[in-house]
Amino acid sequence: MKLFIVRHAAAIERTAEVPEEQRYLTPKGRDFMRTTARTMLKKGLEPGLILTSPLIRAVQSADILAETLSYNVPVVVTDQLSPGFDLGALQRLLAEFPQADQLVIVGHEPDLSTVVSALLALKGGFDFKKGSAFKLILDAKFTKPATFKWLVVGKKLKTSQDEAVAL
Repeated sequence: MKLFIVRHAAAIERTAEVPEEQRYLTPKGRDFMRTTARTMLKKGLEPGLILTSPLIRAVQSADILAETLSYNVPVVVTDQLSPGFDLGALQRLLAEFPQADQLVIVGHEPDLSTVVSALLALKGGFDFKKGSAFKLILDAKFTKPATFKWLVVGKKLKTSQDEAVAL
């Protein structure tokens, strides 16, 4: 299966007035997410399903992605993509939505880089930039490491795994 792992775009900073769950995308974050989505569209992304964390900034990022891709199915909000997401949660999502051959998930750090590192069997971590997206080919049973296809960061496309995780 094709798995697209997307980190939400840049959001407003935490304040006493705005709880963590209510942080929303900045105008620059929205523009950057649109740019990333357009680059993904050029690479032929036609998602079967888009899943997102319930936090506002992730939902907004998923909505921008869906709009840019002309995705005509409702984006699915799932608590499993909330902060604390891990490989176990990914396995549960894959079991819950086995029909999705191109699955897009939108979530948060540090969870997503930890999951990507585990899927690719990376020895160290990396900086998963806000508003960027990985494409991996995944064995849904997790019997072997995923295959890296590309990383999109705005207009930039990285096709080398070493280059992608060195950013």
